[in-house]
Amino acid sequence: MPLSATLLPFALAASLLMAGSAQANTMADIPPPDGLFGTVEIPSRDLQALPQWTRVIGDFKKSDRAARLCDQDIQKCASQQMTLWRAKIQELTEAERSTQLREINRFINKWRHVSDMENYGHADYWASPLEFITNGGDSEDFAIMKYISLKELGVPVANMRIVVTSDVLRGQNHTILYVRENGRRLVLDSQNDTVQQEKNVKYYVPFYSVNETTRWAHVANEATEIAGATEKPRDD
Repeated sequence: MPLSATLLPFALAASLLMAGSAQANTMADIPPPDGLFGTVEIPSRDLQALPQWTRVIGDFKKSDRAARLCDQDIQKCASQQMTLWRAKIQELTEAERSTQLREINRFINKWRHVSDMENYGHADYWASPLEFITNGGDSEDFAIMKYISLKELGVPVANMRIVVTSDVLRGQNHTILYVRENGRRLVLDSQNDTVQQEKNVKYYVPFYSVNETTRWAHVANEATEIAGATEKPRDD
């Protein structure tokens, strides 16, 4: 893995942190450390610092059109994978929210795990949902696919985030989907078919998180900084 790709989340998180800090008049404006995984969160409505994410958001309409065509006529489904995804969405439409979260996490995790370099010839590439359905992907692609699936099932965008982290247990960068549901903070992870409570997940240190309206820079507390400093992570 090229060093530039390894350090990219660090550099991006630093730029988001500086941009977010510039919006605060003093350090007193920074909220207390009760954010994701025990971090301080600095929010911003400016998504332009994350061009891969804004590109993926722009592709959501293409995914929606392809999904509607498939729903109307199975012969118009772009692939077998698309047919399976639409069948799962229809199956879960009337399900309890806990069932939707559990089943979407488990179902999407069955897709092919493959690196961006193998798929697209780039060290870091955020795939659109249509690209993921066809090609599989790495951790951020799984998180994005779960995000749009749950969004269609009625989970509010404000209750979800794509979270780019350092996995200090495995020594690599890793992205998960965070969902807030009934006061609980939940983690949907491509490495685990079980939906976990965030408070029980001790090995992720977030760089930044994002949804369709807001991005957050994360400042780790001293304990998580020490835990994450043992080695430079690589991309998963």
